[in-house]
Amino acid sequence: MFVDTHCHLNFQAFTNDLEAVVDRARNAQVTRIIIPGAKLDSSERAVEIANQHDGCYAAVGIHPHHANEGVETAKSDLASLQTLATNPKIVAIGEIGLDRYHYKNTPPPSEETIALQKEVLITQLDIARERNLPVILHCREAQSELLSLLQEYQKKTQHIVTGVFHCFDGTNEYLQAVLEMGFYVGFDGNSTYPANEHLRQLIAATPLNRLLLETDAPYLTPVPHRGQRNEPAHIPLLATLVAEIYSLPIEEIGNISTQNAITLFNLPA
Repeated sequence: MFVDTHCHLNFQAFTNDLEAVVDRARNAQVTRIIIPGAKLDSSERAVEIANQHDGCYAAVGIHPHHANEGVETAKSDLASLQTLATNPKIVAIGEIGLDRYHYKNTPPPSEETIALQKEVLITQLDIARERNLPVILHCREAQSELLSLLQEYQKKTQHIVTGVFHCFDGTNEYLQAVLEMGFYVGFDGNSTYPANEHLRQLIAATPLNRLLLETDAPYLTPVPHRGQRNEPAHIPLLATLVAEIYSLPIEEIGNISTQNAITLFNLPA
């Protein structure tokens, strides 16, 4: 009934009880889980988990945080990623994108860092184009830059980039621009937090045929489990919120969002 289209089962938080987490997801009617990579080793782990579990699929990619680890590392990882992307359980390239946010205990991103992020992103867009795969996009405080880069890429390559803007946040104008480009939009458990009324307004402004449900587990745990580790079994809590916003049965939200995931990621029906 449900698809968790963004869940980091490949992260250390799930090392000790992965089987139980997958079982709880199935019991909660979350029948498919997409596991995105953040760099080469987590991408390899995503593929490994996907190969071991029915209903689990992988995305492979270098997150903009890890694009900052140096040109030579990025080039080496991208070459390996291109080979990894041929695995039949790969359904997307991701999580990729741009990030200008100044994270605690790290220096602010320099223009050199952003230039490297863009270089790594464009190479991964090339891989997605070659493999005919959608992309899972991460964007933080770089909305106009990412949209411009995607528009320029599409014009240069004559290729329409398909994919999802993961963990969407921003203005309504930004949402409309993303929708006009044909992208899907992913919402997460932070939409349930009382302070995030703007996210609920964005959900209401998103056509249901473009909306995807995500946990971003182990992060962004929804109410009432906030403060605990997130996991895919919590997807119905997010679906309940969307159902309330749209005044529709949760089953209908499950069916629509699942069909969206099947369409975008070419999942088995």
